[in-house]
Amino acid sequence: MEIVLLEDVKALGKKGQVVKVNDGYARNFILPKKLGVEATAKNLNDLKLQKANDAKVAAEQLAAAKGWERRLKSQGGCFYQGWRRRKSFRCCFF
Repeated sequence: MEIVLLEDVKALGKKGQVVKVNDGYARNFILPKKLGVEATAKNLNDLKLQKANDAKVAAEQLAAAKGWERRLKSQGGCFYQGWRRRKSFRCCFF
């Protein structure tokens, strides 16, 4: 039986992978604990759409971070991690 993993399963695979397992293992362990779903056409299409959406969100966050970096550089500033007595986030402007 093929299963689409919804969570990381030790020694089996990571979230989003399609793995082939024994029927009993799928019915008795993976499916009842909601660690995966059967790899039907609908579930595979949902997985594909979810991966595309995750990639789109990651690209948007990267673009926003690069825009923030450009704005900081244009103002002549930088961020760094200061390590005095406590972990603290400090900012410097030149």
